[in-house]
Amino acid sequence: MEVTASRAMPGHGWVLTACLLLLMGLFAALVSATQLRPGETRPIEVGTPSDGVVELRFELPAEATTRWALWFPREPVNRLQLVAADGWRSEALDFFSVGADEGILPAGYAFLLPRNAQGPIVIEAEIDGGLHGSLRPVLAQATDIRRVERSGVALAGAVYGGLLTLAALALALAYASRDRLFIGLFGFTVALVLLLQAMNGHLYGLPGVRFFGLWQLQGLSALTLVHAAAALWLIEAYTMRGRRYRHARLVRGVGIGLIALAALFLLNLPWLAQVSQALSAVGWTLAGIAVFGMLADAARRGVSMAWGLTAATALMVLTGVWVALARHGLAPEGPLLHYGYQGAAVAFALLLALALTHRIGDYRDQRDQDRLARQDTERKMRREAARADLSTALQTQLNGLDPGEIPWQGFRLLMDHLLPLVPTQSCIAVLRGYQGRDHLLVEPSDALPSVEHEVNRRGLILRRQATAGLALQQPVRPSAGGPVVAMEALIPFQVRAPGWGVLLLRRAGGEGFTTDEMSVIGELARVVQLHVDQAAAAVKLRRSAEIDALTGTMNRRTIDVWIERTFAEAERSGRPVSVLFIDLDHFKSVNDRFGHACGDECLREVSTALRSVLSEADMFGRYGGEEFIAVLPGRDGAEARAVGERMRTAVENCEVRHEGQRVRLTVSIGIATRQRGEDEPAAAIARADKALYAAKRQGRNCVQVAPAVFS
Repeated sequence: MEVTASRAMPGHGWVLTACLLLLMGLFAALVSATQLRPGETRPIEVGTPSDGVVELRFELPAEATTRWALWFPREPVNRLQLVAADGWRSEALDFFSVGADEGILPAGYAFLLPRNAQGPIVIEAEIDGGLHGSLRPVLAQATDIRRVERSGVALAGAVYGGLLTLAALALALAYASRDRLFIGLFGFTVALVLLLQAMNGHLYGLPGVRFFGLWQLQGLSALTLVHAAAALWLIEAYTMRGRRYRHARLVRGVGIGLIALAALFLLNLPWLAQVSQALSAVGWTLAGIAVFGMLADAARRGVSMAWGLTAATALMVLTGVWVALARHGLAPEGPLLHYGYQGAAVAFALLLALALTHRIGDYRDQRDQDRLARQDTERKMRREAARADLSTALQTQLNGLDPGEIPWQGFRLLMDHLLPLVPTQSCIAVLRGYQGRDHLLVEPSDALPSVEHEVNRRGLILRRQATAGLALQQPVRPSAGGPVVAMEALIPFQVRAPGWGVLLLRRAGGEGFTTDEMSVIGELARVVQLHVDQAAAAVKLRRSAEIDALTGTMNRRTIDVWIERTFAEAERSGRPVSVLFIDLDHFKSVNDRFGHACGDECLREVSTALRSVLSEADMFGRYGGEEFIAVLPGRDGAEARAVGERMRTAVENCEVRHEGQRVRLTVSIGIATRQRGEDEPAAAIARADKALYAAKRQGRNCVQVAPAVFS
């Protein structure tokens, strides 16, 4: 009956932190293993841009053994083409339209120079539209350029693959937890993947989404704002979690504004093209600051993983602003900075996923608490039902039992109701001096002989344990130092000294009884003992009201009740009933000569002698003073007279001595038998009383039967 919650992973916070650090370490190793710049480059003199044309001057070796290439970082421009003075022209490349020869994940713009290129060379780079403030070319061997491209493909693939895996995980978590917040995480992750692909120029080479290049910079700005709005809403939902946030409406309003501005950009209005990047940068920065503020407040309130998200947000905002300034030529640019922003974005998404996943742990804890509470309630209900059933059975079956049978029946009911709740190998109730008797109950009953021998052997130890009054468990071994074959639960009964009692339950094997089982055993044992004591006390009280205190026979009130029932039953069945009035002769002189103590002893002896003649079906009691009455159901006058004579003889033969002297006792008896039609005893009692006085007049120590003596 013990309820156990599902086991939580110990130290899960440290474990998750270690796993996260491992992932970040693997990503850092991947970045360090990639070649984002050629190993050997030659200097390039970059002229001042004029009307979209930049002059490039460099010198190649006179005897080139390998082919050389110019490589530009992949920044958003509408067209980039190289033109030499000798009429050579390269292929025109477009950021928003990936060429077939570039692959689907190009890391930059690569141009192979003519094979015969050597010596001083002047090439003009024609750049149309877009942002080209950070287009700083690199001159290196073609093999190094291809190596850089392959490294860029590997790094971009790792970033996209990780984010898409995270998006799939978000869907799985949404399905498992039924929490809409994970749908938000899915949308945020997908928006981040699209944004990074658009920033890297890879989105425009993917089948099915190439058309997005039609929006050019405005499309890139729209994706930036959509991602910022998704982050804003998701962080607001994560950090608040049931709390009322005073700036919640403002945050949601900003998110709606960002979405509205993104929709405006998708209209592709020409006049917005020049300001789209500036507006998206401002909106993205404001959203980042708001996210940072909400996360810092959440970290202060102790929300899970909020400090890590705050640090990731700060890093992402700083690198994002740096990348934006570098694209406008306002800050130095490098590949590590570009990929550092993307790494910070991935780390933020991963931390956010872990933080949201922590909610599932909260759900699990809440579910376990609810399940434990429900099982605890069910357990209490079962216990209360068992207690109620046992109480009902005790009240029903103990009523009317003889005092000697009450404890045995009560503890038998205890076993009947306890064993279905607490499975055991055996159950033993040992009581010594309880209600004036010893009791030994065993389940199963065929083990009684061996159990009786064991109880006698352990009697002293069991008595000490019972006297201590503490429930306990102890192993059972076949021999000292032997293996444990069973566990024994010992529950003491509250028995007044010098008596004692214990309940012993055994369960095979080394598995003991649970705390809840011990509680149930103790509670039901107390219930049984309470009802047994109450039933025994009720019997004693009832007997004290029915029994004459001096002689131990029925008193007049009880006799009157029983004789009424006997006459009514005899009238219905047509059976005879005889009534005998017995009076002790010359009892006043006994009291006067020997004292009232002797008189009381004489009444007790006479009562014993008279009762010894009667059968179990007969009723006998003290009617008052020295008078006794006997009621003989089913016996007529002749049979009653024979009984009366035996009663007279029994009293005459009594040996009562006082201070060495024999006290001679005799009785006079009057008998009357129920006549036809008498369903009440009054008339028969009156006739028996008259017969008694007739016996007195006849000289006492005789028997007279009514009505012959009155005729």
